[in-house]
Amino acid sequence: MNTPADAAVKLHRYLVGRHWSDRGLIGPDPGIRWNYRIGRFLKSYLGGSLWTDDLYYLQAQGYWTLDNWSLFARCGDTACREIATGCCETMLARQRRDGAWEYPNREWRGRISETEGTWGSLGLLEGYRRTGNRRFLEGALRWHEFLTTAIGFQRHGDALAVNDFAGREGSPVPNASALALRFLAELADATGDDAYRRRCPGLLRFLETVQSPSGEFPYTVLNRFRQGRPHFQCFQYNAFQCLDLMRYFALVNEKLPPWIDHFLNFLRTGVAPDGHAYYQCGNRRRTVNYHTAVLAAALHSAGRLGFPGCREPADRACRCLLAQQRPDGGFPYSRGDYRFLRDQRSYPRYLAMILLHLLMLSDAGQCEPARSAAPHVQAR
Repeated sequence: MNTPADAAVKLHRYLVGRHWSDRGLIGPDPGIRWNYRIGRFLKSYLGGSLWTDDLYYLQAQGYWTLDNWSLFARCGDTACREIATGCCETMLARQRRDGAWEYPNREWRGRISETEGTWGSLGLLEGYRRTGNRRFLEGALRWHEFLTTAIGFQRHGDALAVNDFAGREGSPVPNASALALRFLAELADATGDDAYRRRCPGLLRFLETVQSPSGEFPYTVLNRFRQGRPHFQCFQYNAFQCLDLMRYFALVNEKLPPWIDHFLNFLRTGVAPDGHAYYQCGNRRRTVNYHTAVLAAALHSAGRLGFPGCREPADRACRCLLAQQRPDGGFPYSRGDYRFLRDQRSYPRYLAMILLHLLMLSDAGQCEPARSAAPHVQAR
C-alpha cells in the first residue's frame, strides 16, 4: 500500500494534469441545492464530456497554494513554487477593488462568502511568507478590511461570532468563526502586528459557549446562542475546526485549552471500524473521502501533540483513505449516498484538501507554524 507521501505525490501529479489551467485550479464541484442532491449523480453515472460546469473556487486556490508550498519545502521542486506563485497572482487579478471575491456557484450568485475569501487570503499570506512579495500581503489586507466592515461579526455579551456572508446576519456557524480566528492569527504572525488579534478572545469565547456536552460544535446556532442545526456532516466540520484551532494556538504560542480534550473525544467516535469517517451523527452509511482525510489529519496532528488515543484511529482512517486512491492518482468523491449511489467525479476543491491532509499525515504539512521570513509591516 502507498504511504501518505507517495499518495500525495501521485495526487499532485493528477491535479496538475487534470485541473491546473491558466494559473488556477479549475473543475466541477458537487455544489449546492439541486446539483448536490441529484445533478452530480447523473453527471457521475453518465460521465463523458457532456458537462460544462468547471468552476474557480477560491477555497480550492487557497488549499492548492499551501499544497505546493509544502511540496516545494519538502522536495525543492521549482515547478511547485511556480504553481504556488502563479496561483497567488491569479487570485489577486480576480480580487475586486473592495477586497472581495465573487462566489462561483450560480445558485448563490452575488454572495460573498467568509470561507471563500478567508481561504484565498490564507494562500496569499503563505505566498507572502515564502516570497516576501508585498502585493500578496496587500491582497490579504484588503480581504481583512472587507471581512471586518462588510461581512462583520455578531456580538453577544463578551463573545463574538463572524457572519457567513456579506449583508446576511444569519445563524452563526462555529466552523466559520474558527476559520476567522485562525486567519486573524495568521495575519498577526505575517505582519508582526498583534492588533489583528483583538477579536480573537471574543471568537474563542463564542466557541467555548456553544460546544455541546458531547464535545461537538454544532453546525449552526441561533442568535443568543440558542441551538440551531446541531448536526450536519458533523465529523468533517469538527475536524476542520480542530485543525484551525491547533494552528491558532501554535501561532500564538499558547497551550491548547482543556476543552480540546473533550473535542477530541468526540472526533475519535467519528472513525468507523473500517476507517472511514462517519458522514454525520445518525448517518453511518454515506462515505465521503475528503471527510476521512481531514479527520485522519486532525487526529494525527493531535497525536503528534501528545493527546492520547488519537494515533490508532488516525492510522485506521489513513489506511482507509489510501485504499481509495485510483491508479491515476485521483480519488472518487463519495459512496453510499442515499444508501446505494456513488459519485465518482473529480472535484479539485476537495482533492486539494485531501492533498494537504496527506502531507500532514506524512508529517510534511504545516502542523507547526511557518514563521514569516517576510518583512513585518504595520497594520493599516
